[in-house]
Amino acid sequence: MTLEVSVLPDEGLLFNSAIHCYSEAFSLPPYSDPKRGEEVHARLQSTHKYIDGFQAFIATDPAANYEVIGMCYGYKSKRGQWWHDTVKQKLTESLLPIWFDSAYELVEIAVQPKEQGRGIGTLLINYLLDKRTEPGCVLSTRTDSQAHELYERLGFSTLGQIEFNNSTVPYYIMGKTFRHKI
Repeated sequence: MTLEVSVLPDEGLLFNSAIHCYSEAFSLPPYSDPKRGEEVHARLQSTHKYIDGFQAFIATDPAANYEVIGMCYGYKSKRGQWWHDTVKQKLTESLLPIWFDSAYELVEIAVQPKEQGRGIGTLLINYLLDKRTEPGCVLSTRTDSQAHELYERLGFSTLGQIEFNNSTVPYYIMGKTFRHKI
């Protein structure tokens, strides 16, 4: 399979296809949340795309009429953002200067269920984090999903485990430092 990675457009067919991809990925267990794509659509359009350091990418398959089969995005983690502030309050104090003063957040990633396990998530994460100038990246992932295995393969370590408000499942908080050339 030949894939193309490109910037997620702000609207249109490819944007809608990316949201559909996200909805499909999160409609299955353990998430079972088919409406989550609508929430991501709303957050992207209202706030996320305006946050410093925002980048979003899609993976498309030219052989399948450029259907979006994966998408991801991130931005700089800063005080005043819900996730940053929530995690910062719940993590061990010794981890905070390293991970929350200037980290990049991997906010969302999704791959079409029928395409998972083929390296598309790895491709997108590497593309998103390539050339980042921050000292590292942070993310959260449910403990009952297999996503943490992908992140571990990519060099992320578990920093802690927390429960978000209204969550019935704990989340791993994971981080990865970047090695920058001097």
